[in-house]
Amino acid sequence: MAKSIVYKHYQRVLTQWPVDILRPNVCFQDVMKRRIDKRLLPSSSTASRQPQDRVVANEALATPVPDQPFDEKGELEQVNVLYSLLENRYSKKARGQ
Repeated sequence: MAKSIVYKHYQRVLTQWPVDILRPNVCFQDVMKRRIDKRLLPSSSTASRQPQDRVVANEALATPVPDQPFDEKGELEQVNVLYSLLENRYSKKARGQ
């Protein structure tokens, strides 16, 4: 339940995020969407990885990074930071508005 609330907040802020006209080939929304999907959506593929799935180019085994437990408070703080940047809160605060 908590993950779905955090996920919806991320989706909402990213739909409102402006497109970077200076760097059209780098899309912040796409990067964040991949991060959010990997972090918040359930995935059966990561749980069933076989050792042969972790082989890198030089045939050495890559050590997977263990998943960290979900921290609702931390995720909501990160969403709040995105909202504050989107709403330009810091600029308004600096100008005294």
